[in-house]
Amino acid sequence: MAAPSKVLAAKTAPDRQDRITRMAAVMQHHQSGDGACTFAHLAAAGFSEAEIEAYRDAAREQLSGRPIAITLPAGRVEGLALVRHARAVRARRNAAHPA
Repeated sequence: MAAPSKVLAAKTAPDRQDRITRMAAVMQHHQSGDGACTFAHLAAAGFSEAEIEAYRDAAREQLSGRPIAITLPAGRVEGLALVRHARAVRARRNAAHPA
């Protein structure tokens, strides 16, 4: 897994759309020739690990012509729920006992 800072840099790169279009072309080429495009194919085409992580879903969307549903891992969903709960508890406490 690429460093989050590198993935963020790839997502905000000025040539992001060009790289997504290029990745889609590589995916399409390998799909038609090999039946599938792998991480190794994308790396061999010059994409960094961060770029692959940042652009793969957008490239798939481009190929399919429709959005790809992005799901969060269960642990992330649970963590976000705990944060919401903690904020609600804090808000109730602050309302009951203003500073």
